[in-house]
Amino acid sequence: QNNLGTAYSDRIRGERGENLELAIACYQAALQVRTPEAFPQDWAGTQNNLGNAYRKRIRGERGENLEEAIACYQAALQVRTRDAFPQEHTTTLNNLGFTYQAQSQHYTSDSEKKQTALQNAYTAFEQALDAVEYLRGEITSGDEVRRKLNEEWNGLYRGMVEVCLEMKNYTAAIEYTDRSKARNLVELIATRDAYSQGEIPPKVRQRLQDLRQAIDREKRRLEQEKEKHRNYTHINQLREEFQEKYPYKPLSFDNIQSLLDEETAILEWYIIGDKFLTFTLTRQTLNLWTSSEEDLDNLIDWGNAYLSAYGTNKTQWQNSLSQRIETLSEILHLNDLLSNLFENFPTCKKLILIPHRYLHLFPIHALPVTVQTVGADCIRPILPDRSNLEGASIAPLQEWFAKGVSYAPNCQLLQQAQNRPRPDFNRLFAIQNPTRDLDFTDLEVENIQTYFNSPHILKHEEADKTALNFTDAHCTHFSCHGYFNFNDPLKSALLLANSESKPPQDDSTRYIPLQNGNLLDLEKCLTLEDILRLDLKKCRLVTLSACETGITDFTSTSDEYIGLTSGFLLAGSPNVVSSLWAVNDISTALLMIRFYQNLNNGETVPLALQHAQKWLRDTTVCSFLDWSKTLLQTSQQKIKEHFEVYNEGEQPFTSPYHWAAFCAIGL
Repeated sequence: QNNLGTAYSDRIRGERGENLELAIACYQAALQVRTPEAFPQDWAGTQNNLGNAYRKRIRGERGENLEEAIACYQAALQVRTRDAFPQEHTTTLNNLGFTYQAQSQHYTSDSEKKQTALQNAYTAFEQALDAVEYLRGEITSGDEVRRKLNEEWNGLYRGMVEVCLEMKNYTAAIEYTDRSKARNLVELIATRDAYSQGEIPPKVRQRLQDLRQAIDREKRRLEQEKEKHRNYTHINQLREEFQEKYPYKPLSFDNIQSLLDEETAILEWYIIGDKFLTFTLTRQTLNLWTSSEEDLDNLIDWGNAYLSAYGTNKTQWQNSLSQRIETLSEILHLNDLLSNLFENFPTCKKLILIPHRYLHLFPIHALPVTVQTVGADCIRPILPDRSNLEGASIAPLQEWFAKGVSYAPNCQLLQQAQNRPRPDFNRLFAIQNPTRDLDFTDLEVENIQTYFNSPHILKHEEADKTALNFTDAHCTHFSCHGYFNFNDPLKSALLLANSESKPPQDDSTRYIPLQNGNLLDLEKCLTLEDILRLDLKKCRLVTLSACETGITDFTSTSDEYIGLTSGFLLAGSPNVVSSLWAVNDISTALLMIRFYQNLNNGETVPLALQHAQKWLRDTTVCSFLDWSKTLLQTSQQKIKEHFEVYNEGEQPFTSPYHWAAFCAIGL
């Protein structure tokens, strides 16, 4: 009867309302035998199912159906406790939270009942998310299981954020928004940093290990006992002690605000069912902008067209890039967001961007916005009604912030980057053109190494995987090919020497087909799986001067930040510079040399990159030739030969394709 009810509830044929009535009848029949006395666990499962049917019920009065559903879930929770059945407990709390949320939407004319329902939804979601954390603590089998757990319960975070918005509790909304992102990466970094930096004393470290084992033993013992004899007091004491000693702790709103100084703001995006949100956060203020459903539809259509063009016709994608990013700026309402920011924070000089899901793939820092400057340091916003356009200027977003624009996967990773002091910056480790098919990467690395006292360069065939040694590097630079694997992000890679093979090869998991007909041997590349095992505790900056190194897995429903960049963040670097698309060899080489010149002059990573990008975009051929005289003699000749086909006054790299690909992630 229980299974028949589920079949009717999911049935496609027939009239939907009638199917649900039949499902309810089946569940009620099952409950005649599945009583709390005889079969409590089965009874609770059917109560949960009956609640689902009432929540979806079409016939009858909507308010009464929701009340019936709530009563069923509450009954199920009497048996489905967190101690006894944590997974089922979380499932029922999840259902209860969304039912209370639906109830709040039903009470449109009764504000008191609406607020009560919202508070009940908040409480249910809060308890469910606590239970998810509890489930994470039970996992001992690896990161993949934790990622799947995130995928399963990510909807809980969206539900909680929606309820927080309805309650106008925006500080809680941004807490849960940020907490939902890059959860595994945050926890891994927190644990690794605490261990490697000695923040966990050996006795505490041993105690954590002992607690894990004790919890696992106690869990197995309880499973062998009859349910009515189980006593969860001891295992709960063990779990509480483990959580108290565990290095990961979610950030509160006050913690998030404390990351900002008097000149820095955060723009953080979050995409939910029918809209996207943009939080603007400063040390003193929090503002929320909410899109329309049409805005979200436009964003989805724009993103699909962008990615489709990039994947199928890169020439067309490149030629239309300027227009595309202008349209994205309008969809994201960047002018309005900056109007609000500068109106409340006119002296803001640094901006941190925290995208969400597929927004990580786009060059937000390069999107054009319109503002006015007033004096040397102050910017006046353009009003949303465009009533003060006189004297306005259009420039990329990053150029309105005197101390630069950077990215972060979430605020917790920003905090972790801030807690990684790396004062030294004189030892370079670089990979130089290992495949010997990039004309300007040799020029790039040969000039960059002149800005370091102790460069260690693996050039051409020397850049073999067995020769890699990052231990003492303060700066790690890869000037090579990059590859992002959309089918299996952990197999994304940086190509090293001898990494291409001729077909055929038998091991399909080891070899990836390339466009030139060869195969990529992943065992001879530096893959994301390899990077996750590196130790870069002395490294201040990793620069990935290669194609597609900043792309992340936007298909992940767990909101994980999975890509080459995340690997180097986990390995220990507080700063990573990476690219969002397949980049051009000459423009990338010039950009990188200028970037390191700026770093050598004392600029921060975001500001050095911003100034290098503006320079690359605006510089004429004549000025490039003059600048090249500051480089090595061999480089001067090669640059001169490249520009022979151009006019001296021409600006060859004005397209954002050449200058906007690279992003600064971290501080």
